[in-house]
Amino acid sequence: MIRIAALSMPILMLAAACAPGPDMVMADGTQRACFMSDRIINFRAGRSPSIYVKALGGDVFEVQTTSYCSGIESANTLAFTPLVGSSTRTCVSDSLSVDVAVAGASSNRCRARVVRQLSAEEVAALPSRYRP
Repeated sequence: MIRIAALSMPILMLAAACAPGPDMVMADGTQRACFMSDRIINFRAGRSPSIYVKALGGDVFEVQTTSYCSGIESANTLAFTPLVGSSTRTCVSDSLSVDVAVAGASSNRCRARVVRQLSAEEVAALPSRYRP
């Protein structure tokens, strides 16, 4: 039993070392789109469960909540905290904790996932009430 565990540890470590990190190029030659979660300049709640965020630099990302997020439509501020790691760098497919602050009410926290980065055409096609 100990021998099996001793042999499996190096294999697991090797597999973890080969896993793509946030700065690595994907198999199709593209990099994952990322933004700094502490540098959001605007946001708008879309149709549930979508939130559209505009990062410093103008890139727009779609973030989808994974459960009901109370007050998101009337939030004054949102704070995004990555669930994994200590960096504020957040990339497509990463999970987040979203702190929702509404004036005159207690804050709410929900979980979300970064779904995609929108192209300029996709941002222009959004209804104005959803466009950050």
